[in-house]
Amino acid sequence: MAKKEIGDLEQIRSNLEAWLARKLDAEVRLETPAFPEASGESSVTLLLQATCDGVAQPFVCRMKPLQDALFDDYDLLLQYQLMQLAGDNGVPVPGLVDYEGDASLVGCDFYMMHFTDGLIPTDNPPYAFGSWVTELSATERERMWRNGLEALARIHSIDMRNHGLSTLPQARATQSVVQHELDKFDALVDSATRDSIAPVVLDALEELKARAPKDGPLRLCWGDSRVGNVIWQDLKPAAIIDWEMASLCDPLMDVSWWYWIDYVNSVGLGVERLSGLPDRPDLYRQWQQLTGLPIENSLYYDLFNVVRYAIILEKKFLEAGLAADMGGAKSFASAFVPAVLEEYRAG
Repeated sequence: MAKKEIGDLEQIRSNLEAWLARKLDAEVRLETPAFPEASGESSVTLLLQATCDGVAQPFVCRMKPLQDALFDDYDLLLQYQLMQLAGDNGVPVPGLVDYEGDASLVGCDFYMMHFTDGLIPTDNPPYAFGSWVTELSATERERMWRNGLEALARIHSIDMRNHGLSTLPQARATQSVVQHELDKFDALVDSATRDSIAPVVLDALEELKARAPKDGPLRLCWGDSRVGNVIWQDLKPAAIIDWEMASLCDPLMDVSWWYWIDYVNSVGLGVERLSGLPDRPDLYRQWQQLTGLPIENSLYYDLFNVVRYAIILEKKFLEAGLAADMGGAKSFASAFVPAVLEEYRAG
């Protein structure tokens, strides 16, 4: 997360220093917080260099965004609880310190993590344009993607019946398993977005709403399942991060997003997709072999994910004043909707 205006950094530093000292029962000295230069946009992230009883330790503080252009609800406590749950079930997550609900310390609630060393694929510019990922061999990228898919499968293997997280978004028992996700993205299409976005996206959204699958496995879904939300060590996930879009849903939602976010941010921007990465059918086959879960509705979730990415981008273009130049029919995400819609109808 690039630098954001969050208030008096010195006061925040002092408050976090005292907070860490209490949580760790140690003498803590904290340097002025820093902002990572390249990461996602879903929260405010502070990098903290601390000395605890004379030993250097880095930490990461995640705070609620002051204004989220996409979603009204931003549940940091749920995100923290999900990382606890995932870690307890063998999913690699950062080492957690604690969640703090007292907004007086930094201006909002927050949680603290130990820093996880590793590499993160860049978002801006997308890693396909040149990064440590492009410097890998095709065989190395194939291994990296497979390792990521295995971590995704571990998330989908968690039996949520054993865990009471009542705030985790999910559809009602009488609805389609994806209804809550449809409702969330349908609500994003306000009048300004409707006037700006390519009409085919709206047509596809209506079809998704009309033909939502009733059945499907109900599993914990990470939500923003992409390689840029993984901290990698030796081509293996060392930590799965950014759980703000998590829900209970058909896990094909995650698998499809894993594919399309990579594909659109490379091919959609005029760059050849990196070699070594599985195509869609192979990705679904690999995941099914890992989980034993059905993939019959994969085309539905392919369509859903290109539509939701088109909506997300249109909102961002409007917010940045770029809709006239990059939105509507010019949107590099919306451009994929006609072909995927045709494929879905034919399938």
